[in-house]
Amino acid sequence: MAETKILVPLDGSELAERALSEAFTLGKALNAEVILLQVVPVADDVIRQGANAIWIDEQWQARKDRALQYLTGIRNRPEWKGVATRIAVEMGNPAETILDFCQQQGVDRIVMATHGRTGMSRWVLGSVAEKVLRAADRTVVLIRAGIKNAGV
Repeated sequence: MAETKILVPLDGSELAERALSEAFTLGKALNAEVILLQVVPVADDVIRQGANAIWIDEQWQARKDRALQYLTGIRNRPEWKGVATRIAVEMGNPAETILDFCQQQGVDRIVMATHGRTGMSRWVLGSVAEKVLRAADRTVVLIRAGIKNAGV
């Protein structure tokens, strides 16, 4: 039987990190591999810094390096030592990239935080979590932002 894989999409925010406690608990209970993923949105154009132009591939590499450093910091936290953890950085539309990554990597569960918006603001703003929940063909565990978790 294949090892269970749990995906935790993170964007670098404290809000997104609220999903870590649940992912850690599931990872331990299921003896699963937890994959920490950060999706870097596609750069729109060239950024000018003084006389120098930074092209899209340079922006991607710089953003990727920052994301890898961030995810490595989480993976190296002492409390994560008991769980098999892998990190990944992808570029693209966050919801679509998360779903594609799950398909390609054989992810069994997605654990992610949501802003917990309700009513009109939810419909107008939408959210990555909402899009993933609606389109995913696997278990999605949403951690509501308003609920404090024991930050692992």
